[in-house]
Amino acid sequence: MARTTRWTLWAAAAVTLMVAAACNDSQSPRPRALLGLPDVGTLAVTVTTSGSNTPSGYTVIVDGSSSQSVGANAVATFLGLPSGSHTVLLSGVPANCSVSGDNPRTVSLIAGLVAATTFSVSCTAPPPQTGNLTVNTSTTGSNLDPDGYTATVDGGASQSVGTNGSVTFPGLSAGSHSVALSGVAANCSVSGANPQTVTVPSGGTATASFAVSCAATGGGNGTLTVTTSTTGSNLDPDGYTVTVDGGAASQPIATNGSVSFTGPAGDHTVALSGVAGNCSVSGANPRTVTVPSGGTTTTTFSVSCAATGGGGSGEVIGQGQIGNGSPTLGSDATTFNFDVRSDLTGRFTASDYADVHGNQPASLTTDPVADPATSFTAYRNSSSACSDPTRGVEVDAIGREDNGSLVGYTLTVCDNGPAGSGSDFFKVFIPSEGFGVSGPVTSGDISKR
Repeated sequence: MARTTRWTLWAAAAVTLMVAAACNDSQSPRPRALLGLPDVGTLAVTVTTSGSNTPSGYTVIVDGSSSQSVGANAVATFLGLPSGSHTVLLSGVPANCSVSGDNPRTVSLIAGLVAATTFSVSCTAPPPQTGNLTVNTSTTGSNLDPDGYTATVDGGASQSVGTNGSVTFPGLSAGSHSVALSGVAANCSVSGANPQTVTVPSGGTATASFAVSCAATGGGNGTLTVTTSTTGSNLDPDGYTVTVDGGAASQPIATNGSVSFTGPAGDHTVALSGVAGNCSVSGANPRTVTVPSGGTTTTTFSVSCAATGGGGSGEVIGQGQIGNGSPTLGSDATTFNFDVRSDLTGRFTASDYADVHGNQPASLTTDPVADPATSFTAYRNSSSACSDPTRGVEVDAIGREDNGSLVGYTLTVCDNGPAGSGSDFFKVFIPSEGFGVSGPVTSGDISKR
């Protein structure tokens, strides 16, 4: 027993000496509890970025409060974070980039150690911003260019366009573009800038409009004499107005009278307006007349008037469209809606979807009640444009275009058959612009009453 006790005491003493020696050794690790170290650690956040159109950097946010900026391919280090779970978010990621894996994500931190997480970001080039460009042409005068023109964008892409027409260039980059009109005949000139600069909006449509005027060819001057011959009852008391080349010259003329115009030889457009509602013009109105150089030519408008006070009353109603397909921007459809009476009351509106202004079709409206500057000036209860003239109506009016301008126009319609038969006819002509649309009614109906 004595030996055992001595060995036990000796062993205990040895252990005591070893512990004491270890406590005095500056190179030995010290227990954390003895040193009083806080329960903290370090978090290293690595970011890698690949692809196109990469950003210069991002922001790393820990637990919604602590944040650091970090480059597109760099490391952000957070010191002294308490142990446990932490939420890590990579912010400032542009729309053309995506983060692989969770964002935000949870990272566990052990005291005294370094925890690490990596955000992998991939970026792609953003889609190009594009829009459309519509080019419109409006030509007036005489001897119009027979083969139209050429519209060219930025000196490259080109399309043919009629003398009074429209073409669209789709998918152009958003921003400024140069538009030129070429192929203009020698006797014609473009009003305004050519080329002109147009700004194409992203996802939208810009419009470039060219106004062209053409002079009569053939050389020298000639004389045009216009006469009127009016028959029937209740003749128009204040006569009419003769207009040459859509407004280049005009003169009043009696119900049975004559006026003369002197000007360049060649083809000229002649129109008779101001015809009373109970009267109608026989033959084409407007019409084209060729004036010889150094000579004189004559054209006669024959007008017949019906008795008023009973048999001269009438009304024509229409709603539908000409052209094929649905009325969408750029299509050849023209829609109409009107109710016009022989007492020169009613309303009229039409929209030409082939002539796009901004994001809307070109339109023409006459509504004397809502817009007193517009009016119906004549109602003719027949039309030679119809296979049976008695089924037709011609109306002279002043309407407002979508750009706010007031223009005179003639509406010609034929009630040739029932709704849906496709036999009715619709036409609108604006003499001052030399522009018109016409065709069989493909949808809807025209009813003469």
